[in-house]
Amino acid sequence: MDKLEKRYGGKGTLKPCCLGKDDLLKLNEIIQETFTPTEIDKYFNISTTIGGIRVFSGSIEAFLQQKGLPDEHNDLAFWIESWDKMGSFDKNILLDFSKYSIQLSVEGVDQAWVHDKYAKIVNFLKAKTVWYWPLITLERFIIFVVTLILISNIITSFKIKGGAYYIDEIVLLGVWIFLVFYDTRKIWPHANIRLQKVTSIFNKANIIAVILIMILVATLMVGTILPLLK
Repeated sequence: MDKLEKRYGGKGTLKPCCLGKDDLLKLNEIIQETFTPTEIDKYFNISTTIGGIRVFSGSIEAFLQQKGLPDEHNDLAFWIESWDKMGSFDKNILLDFSKYSIQLSVEGVDQAWVHDKYAKIVNFLKAKTVWYWPLITLERFIIFVVTLILISNIITSFKIKGGAYYIDEIVLLGVWIFLVFYDTRKIWPHANIRLQKVTSIFNKANIIAVILIMILVATLMVGTILPLLK
């Protein structure tokens, strides 16, 4: 009777993170650890999309030298697998970055290897978590809170302001429409891969986040709290 083959796996969705060129090189080392040079040459690839075409490279060095590779992008995937001398599956790793999610899958016949490799990749990327990850994780809750503030401001306007002042409601409605209908992952993507170093804090993601927070605080104070205190 044939012996049943066991495969152990670790799968998960990781927090949004920002990676630079050096981070990609280090991540590549972590992924390729325990794989032989032959396995890396035959089964490793890293891919992205350039101009609507999926392109693949067999090494991180060749990948970073591709023409047309943008300095800042969100689409990246690592893949590596191996097979034993009998042609049976041994192990594989898939790490997929996009602006909508970061997915990691580690699978193998050695449970200890799967657990160790999965933990190493997760811990490395956890250290690269972006500051705005709560905006993504709590997006639905934020929309719910904005909706409540908007409704309370409208009610307060009719009861206290007599319906004469609607500037704060209009501004808050604009924020609500933006959060509901705009693809905010264009501003706060799950994966933010930067091949050129960015030292300034005055980037689009930071500025828009500060503006939204200021609008929410201001409209809450002016439209709801202050009128109720009068």
